[in-house]
Amino acid sequence: METEIRLFGGKVYKKEDLMELEPDLLRALLRERVHHTIEVPLYTLLLKQEIKPMPNFGNHAQIIFDVWKERNLPEWGPDIDWAKRYLDIASKIRKGERPAIPEIDEVLPQPFSNSDLNVVRKLILERCSIRNWVNKPIPDSIIEQILEAGRAAPVGCNLDEVRFIVLKTPEEKEMVWSDIATENAVIIVICYDKRIPQVVGQDKYVPHNPGYDAAAAADHMLLMAHALGLGGVWLSKTVKSDCTEDTGERFKKLYGLPEYIEVAMHIAIGWPAVGSIKSQRVPLSDMIIKK
Repeated sequence: METEIRLFGGKVYKKEDLMELEPDLLRALLRERVHHTIEVPLYTLLLKQEIKPMPNFGNHAQIIFDVWKERNLPEWGPDIDWAKRYLDIASKIRKGERPAIPEIDEVLPQPFSNSDLNVVRKLILERCSIRNWVNKPIPDSIIEQILEAGRAAPVGCNLDEVRFIVLKTPEEKEMVWSDIATENAVIIVICYDKRIPQVVGQDKYVPHNPGYDAAAAADHMLLMAHALGLGGVWLSKTVKSDCTEDTGERFKKLYGLPEYIEVAMHIAIGWPAVGSIKSQRVPLSDMIIKK
């Protein structure tokens, strides 16, 4: 049985390394190893008629979880429960046992009813950018729903490196550069923890993933805001150039964020003051390069 973890890209972790790793990073490594060594190969494996013993199946994830328990770290939480579920299945695969159906009871995607599809189309096709808001506070319960939508967005390799900062006061919002007035809006700054891709080596071979993950979270949050009757707009940070400064780096310094937190973008959300003529895209036929 393997006793060390070797990741794609060359990173190697021995048990003593895992014992010293910060809990947030160890947790991210656990999620990534469960994803790549159990979740990804599992369902293809289950399509086979016979499952032969695979002594190393999911072993990386099991090594990490054993260290997690040895360090007396919390053995609960949505991601930990998810990991434990896969680890139980992997233990059976290692012995050549086929997991029972109740252990994998997720329902396959089913077509929506026409009424449900109408709601989905309404949300996707009617959402538009709003840049003017009335002076009306957004209840914390609504902000929570919007953040939960961002939390539910797809994330590359289940790393969960995306982080949110909610800015409400004028003093806080002044720290974020924007080309529109945001005094009546709440600003959600979308960041990511650079250490998490680094701990699994993804900063080398898929460095673009954290930006994509942040963008997916932003889109989910803007859709939820629209569904809740609010209006939002996507705002990008600027990068350093001959005529601009790095506004994300400026915000990090003003807000006192650690170096490893990277600002990706921000969105402004509030109660709409006025509607807008929704922008229209070029015909679909012009967007399809090959069909």
